[in-house]
Amino acid sequence: MSTLLTAPLLLAVLTSTPTSSRSEGWDTSGARYLELTAENAGQQHPVRISPGQPTTLVFADAPLRPGDVTVEGGRVGVAVNGELGMMTLLPSNVLPEDEPLTLVVHFADAQVPGSITFRLVPHATRAEHHVRVYRRTRSCESHSQESRQQRERAEQCEAALAQERTRPEGTRPGDLMDPFDTGLVGDGEGIVARSITSDLTQRPGEMLRIIRAYSYLARKRARVAVELNVENTGARLWTAQGLEAAELVSAEGVRLRVIRVWQSKTLGAGEQARLVVEAEATEKQLQRTFLLKLGEAGGARPLTVRGVTFP
Repeated sequence: MSTLLTAPLLLAVLTSTPTSSRSEGWDTSGARYLELTAENAGQQHPVRISPGQPTTLVFADAPLRPGDVTVEGGRVGVAVNGELGMMTLLPSNVLPEDEPLTLVVHFADAQVPGSITFRLVPHATRAEHHVRVYRRTRSCESHSQESRQQRERAEQCEAALAQERTRPEGTRPGDLMDPFDTGLVGDGEGIVARSITSDLTQRPGEMLRIIRAYSYLARKRARVAVELNVENTGARLWTAQGLEAAELVSAEGVRLRVIRVWQSKTLGAGEQARLVVEAEATEKQLQRTFLLKLGEAGGARPLTVRGVTFP
C-alpha cells in the first residue's frame, strides 16, 4: 500500500555525492583506433566486451586469413568477413569471470606483424562496439576523426566534472526543510512510497540477492527512485558502476533518464547494503512495468531486476 511521506531516503539520494558516472580509464562512447607497431606487436591488446552485445573489429589495411581466427576461453562467437577485413564478436549472455579470454587473428598477406592477439575484457553492460586496427600509417582523415571524438568526449567530461563540483561532498544528514528547498514537496504534495519486494524477479545465478525493495514518486518534481536492500552472496566485493551502467526500461522500450545512482557502502562477501537509483519520469511513462539493470564497476556481474513499478 502506498504511503505519503517526506522520505529521508530519497532526500539522501538528492543531496549526496552519487556513485561515479564515468567509466574509469575506459571510454566506449566512440570508435577506437589501434596502430600496430614493432613495439606493441607482441602485446595482448585489451578490448572490452559485454554479454549479448556485438563488438566489431575492422582491419583497415590487412586482409584476414580464412579460418585462422581463434578464441581461447570460449563463450564468444565470431563472424568473419576475411575479404573486407572485418569480424564481429558475439559474446554469450554469461561470460566467465575469472578465466582469461583471448582472440588471436592471423593476417593473409606476408607483411609484419603476421598476427595480433586481443585480451577480451568482460563488462556487465558496456562494450566497445567499434575498433579499427591499422598496420600501416593512418591517413590524416582518420587522425582528424579521432581528434574530433576525443575533443567531444573531453568536453562532456569537463561538463560532468563541473556539475559534480557544485554538489556537496559526502553524505550529509538532511532535515525536514530540505525537500521544500529542492522542490520535492510543497502545496500539499509529498513523496509517495510503495513496497515492491513481492513483485520483483531476478535473473538466476546473480551474485546480489534482493531482500527488500521500495519505489518512490515525487510527483511535484517528476522524480522517481528505486531502493533495493541487497545481500552479496558471492566471494568478491561488489560496487555499482554508476550512471553509465544503469538502466530503467519498460518492455515497450520506454527508457527513463537515470540521473543518480547511490550505494550505501561497498558490498563485501555476505554483506548487505542499500542501492538507490533515481530517474526522471512523466505521469504517462509511469503506467508501465520496468526492468532495472545495474552494472558492476570494473566487472561483469550485473544486477538485473524485473517487475519494478512506481506509485
